[in-house]
Amino acid sequence: MDADTYPRADVVEALKPYLCVHINAEKEGKDVASKYGVNSFPRLMILDPMGNKLMEIKGKPQDEGFGERLPYDIHNAMAVAAKAGDFKVSAASMVYLRRWFEGTEARKAAEDWYKQLEANADFKAAYDEAQKKLEDGLAKAKEEAVGQREALEKARIVAEEKERKDLMATAAEHSKKSRRKEAIECWQKVNDRWPDSEEAKTARGKLKFFGVKVEEPKQDPAPK
Repeated sequence: MDADTYPRADVVEALKPYLCVHINAEKEGKDVASKYGVNSFPRLMILDPMGNKLMEIKGKPQDEGFGERLPYDIHNAMAVAAKAGDFKVSAASMVYLRRWFEGTEARKAAEDWYKQLEANADFKAAYDEAQKKLEDGLAKAKEEAVGQREALEKARIVAEEKERKDLMATAAEHSKKSRRKEAIECWQKVNDRWPDSEEAKTARGKLKFFGVKVEEPKQDPAPK
């Protein structure tokens, strides 16, 4: 969180259950600001794991009641819809409040509303549908996150492999042209950053040949 905007102890405490990310909407966060219609600052938003905006607070937080303010919009939508008999809207909000926002008055209200309405078949059908939609969304979001993480890891491995090979090729070129110092620097970079790689083994051999003292990487003890 922005230390200049949200420095209060009660704000820090209220935000502990959340994964908080501070984004500069005028720099690296331009796409995020555009997606969620952010045109004034500061802006605090709570998103679900699927990226749907659940609520937002524009400007600095009020002097008190910050923790209760976070789920206010969801609670308000639930209560208004429940009173009007709009079970689809009330159930959708209730599912969120009963899953998260533990310890808030909004969560307590959601539990009370659920107890009052769970015997109603129309409400229960709407609630079960909303809950399934949320669970399916969470499963999909998790699958996508795992896929993205794996893709990033593969890209990192490919990039590092290229960097190692480029350094080794550069070292060979320096060595060929008798630029001993530059060649040694390249081999040392490879050995320092990727000591267990095949390129590092070759680099250590080259360094030893040029009289540079190097240590072999420590091996983990064999399991007993």
